[in-house]
Amino acid sequence: MSDELSKTVIRIIQDYCFENSASLFCDRFSTSISPTVTRLIKSKNLNLCNFHDIIKERRDFFIANALDQAIFSKGLFQRLNYELAFYKPEEFYDIISTFKRKMENGNFRGFPKDKTSEDTLRCTLVIYLDNETFCEARSAAGYNDITVPSEKVVLETKLWKGMDYYNSGFPELNEYLDKYNYNEGYYIIFDYNQTPNDVIAKNGEIFDIKYCKRNIHVVFIKMNAERPSKIYKLNKPTNS
Repeated sequence: MSDELSKTVIRIIQDYCFENSASLFCDRFSTSISPTVTRLIKSKNLNLCNFHDIIKERRDFFIANALDQAIFSKGLFQRLNYELAFYKPEEFYDIISTFKRKMENGNFRGFPKDKTSEDTLRCTLVIYLDNETFCEARSAAGYNDITVPSEKVVLETKLWKGMDYYNSGFPELNEYLDKYNYNEGYYIIFDYNQTPNDVIAKNGEIFDIKYCKRNIHVVFIKMNAERPSKIYKLNKPTNS
């Protein structure tokens, strides 16, 4: 996600400061330079020269900690390069999978079937994503769903209301993908049934399909899944 790299940069800077006994103004130093550093890292334009220009603006930090600016700058630059070589941001697909797991592990109890709308569940997903997202207003054509420009994806959300309603989501999602010229979409279906519907029975709860040459990730979230303890009791062998 877009904020993860920034948090990682701040953590690396702070760790390096404490390792070099430079704790005075450390928080202010790390948070003030990290936005520019992160932007240059993402654009692959960070080098030692412009890194030195960024941190020299914080002369208060170097004076307070009695640091040699050139030596500290070079060492911190090398540490950033080394640790970011191992940096792997969480994939958007994994974030959606985690949302599914958390909803099924108890969060659904806050969304009773008879009192929960598609809008409510969609907004819950937007809040969870904690990203730059756009959720357009409901229009005459139906629900426009979640656009995530940083990931170049659109998410369509629906309640499970049978095969016809489920199938109607694909052309809607494709229309939004056309609008933004994206090639990847997520179709999130909230299903309150305990027994698997026909789609889940055939494909499972998470699968990919091609629709109009675009890759669509289909994710069913079981809002009323049977608890593992109940399943165990039903399948527990009886002593004969």
